Amino acid sequence: MDFVRLAARYCQLKKRGKNYWALCPFHKEKTPSFSIDAENGLYHCFGCKEGGNVFSFLQKMEGVSFGEAVRLLAAEAGIDVTSYEGRGAPDEDERVSLREAHELATTFYQKCLEKARGGTRAREYLKGRQISAESVELWRLGYAPEGWDHFLNCATGRGYNADLLERAGLVLARQSGGPGHYDRFRNRLIFPIADTAGRPIGFGARALSPDDEPKYLNSPDTPLFSKGSCFFGLDRAKPAVRSGDTAVVLEGYTDVIMAHQAGVTETLAVLGTALTEQHARTLRRLCSRVILVFDADEAGQKSAARSVEVLLNEELEVRVAELPAGLDPCDYILQHGGEKFRERLEESLGFFEFRMGLARGRHDTGTVQGKTAAFREMVELAAGLRDAAQREMVVQWIADEFRVSPGSVWQHLQRLPGPARARATSTAPDGRPERTGLTADDSLPGEVLGLLLAHPDYVPEAVDRLDTEMLRDGPEKTVLERLLGDLDQGSGAETRDVLNSLAEPALASAASRALAEERSRETRVSDADENTRERFEGYVEYLKAKRDAAAAELSAPVEMLDDRALKAREKELRDRDRQSSQGR
Repeated sequence: MDFVRLAARYCQLKKRGKNYWALCPFHKEKTPSFSIDAENGLYHCFGCKEGGNVFSFLQKMEGVSFGEAVRLLAAEAGIDVTSYEGRGAPDEDERVSLREAHELATTFYQKCLEKARGGTRAREYLKGRQISAESVELWRLGYAPEGWDHFLNCATGRGYNADLLERAGLVLARQSGGPGHYDRFRNRLIFPIADTAGRPIGFGARALSPDDEPKYLNSPDTPLFSKGSCFFGLDRAKPAVRSGDTAVVLEGYTDVIMAHQAGVTETLAVLGTALTEQHARTLRRLCSRVILVFDADEAGQKSAARSVEVLLNEELEVRVAELPAGLDPCDYILQHGGEKFRERLEESLGFFEFRMGLARGRHDTGTVQGKTAAFREMVELAAGLRDAAQREMVVQWIADEFRVSPGSVWQHLQRLPGPARARATSTAPDGRPERTGLTADDSLPGEVLGLLLAHPDYVPEAVDRLDTEMLRDGPEKTVLERLLGDLDQGSGAETRDVLNSLAEPALASAASRALAEERSRETRVSDADENTRERFEGYVEYLKAKRDAAAAELSAPVEMLDDRALKAREKELRDRDRQSSQGR
């Protein structure tokens, strides 16, 4: 599919030179810095540094996996899906069958809720929660009837194999009493869980009898469904989350349904588990801010605290909205309405302010001992941050709140045990993160890759002359070796084919970054063609010199190799590139 046409669904594109430009869909900005190289099928944002190919773009925009992005595009562009399937992925025919089984189950449960005599209790529950008939239909709510095999008989009567239904998580194998299967969900209110395209892939089921345990029962992990990475309501919340750059995370199915019913449609829920890194990555593709809504009791506060670290480590802004004790979001909306609920969201606290409030509530900060305990609690929170710049800002904030020097905070950080100490000690003595500059060898793989992507006519020559083994390992080198390897093996693949085959986001991002930096470099050079030839020859000579130096070292292991010539060549290469960038 044409990348430009796809991106135009999400951005207002304007052509400037060879590329298309827009405001970045991944972060807030006022001046367009998001660029699409239509020729190579790559995008790059000069602001937030996001980049990749058409598949990684759709992954980030829709919050789907690479395989799902391929399948979504295949329907429009006729892409051969099987050539992009990863090793160990379920057979595509089985995936289709699993989806069809979930669709059948959803329809079966819907009909049971509507017509089954045993569904009276489920209907009364929904009526008591004031979930409208429109919402029941929109969310495809259902009822799993009492009995051991109602759905099993329905499905097998339509030709479905019981083993397939078991792999779908819809039935269970009998553990005693002989062979056979029985329904997983019985006498429960059913909440279908959909993928980002709105297709049912699993179920949440609420017990209707107080004797049934657990109260909520989810589908097991299957080839389609993973509790640790899926959300309830993501497919319906996605447009509002993206447009408002904010996701609101609730705790329950009915909370989400009632919030949408009241017009707060950026809401979704995790599935009875804490937020995971997979959850955080999905949200990061859609927005930059997350508001957590938890009960005001101690359990709710602990849930908020546990969920935050993974969000912060994905560089998301995290806020916490509290509700009065004893009220969940559904109850609150029923009592006060959707507008009051939205006001609660707008009054949400930044996470560190929220945690500071909890620390002050637990400790008497009017005393030295209490203030010290609260200080230590906040410092431990800062230690959990992976991003050095964010940790530095939080350290400054803690210092201001407790009226101590930032150095005191850093000293306490460095006394913490384990991984927290390791992160804290990766800082300079004055408390600032250490900064290391790129050496020529560090940046060379990206420079060579960028040159070849921008000038594919150099690729055949590079196959014969460029010694990639002497480049430092990294994603740029990996892409470069794939590019040259495909050509050397006579596969007939073009540059764009290689770039579109990059399933790993890190590789696609490395390619887009290298090409964008090459384009930027060329705009600053007066004679780009001559400069490109000089640089290409310089890269060839430099890598050859490295190879010769390595060979000399092996032939004279006892003597120290005098590598001054190699260092001089490296400096010459840097100087010439710098002079060219300034325009000769």
